[in-house]
Amino acid sequence: MKKLSPNMLLATFLLFTSGCATLLMQAEAPEVLVANIKPLGGTIFEQRVQIDLRVRNPNNFDLDVTGLDFTLRLNNKKLARGLASQAVTIPRLGDAILTVDTTTSTLEVLSQLLHLTSGKDLTYQIEGILHLQDIPLPFTNEGVILHSRDVTPKYSEH
Repeated sequence: MKKLSPNMLLATFLLFTSGCATLLMQAEAPEVLVANIKPLGGTIFEQRVQIDLRVRNPNNFDLDVTGLDFTLRLNNKKLARGLASQAVTIPRLGDAILTVDTTTSTLEVLSQLLHLTSGKDLTYQIEGILHLQDIPLPFTNEGVILHSRDVTPKYSEH
């Protein structure tokens, strides 16, 4: 059996690590969308909410997510910060739902409910980091949760 020289081991290591670095540098940021927000109950000071996030992987390789850290804003006002350490694999060119339970201030929830009556769309902004093993992968996205036309009362004339 032949022994590998230290130079060959170093060359092999450098080739392997440069290949991984190239792969990560070519990685496209995932698209993270708010799929659902569900109230879980609470107290006079805080509310528990379940936030479902759809994570879309545009890359030609799986993303092995080990954790998630994000801030969710509704109409440019912070609603909640979510943290999760659940491991999930987002398939290549696919998506998966990540569910995070978190808390928010009751005052923030009331403020958002009052905004619904203002006749404006309910928009969201989300930014955060998907943790892949030891590599952070930042993301940001925004969208509309509810259009004002969907909550405006319609009166019928008699």
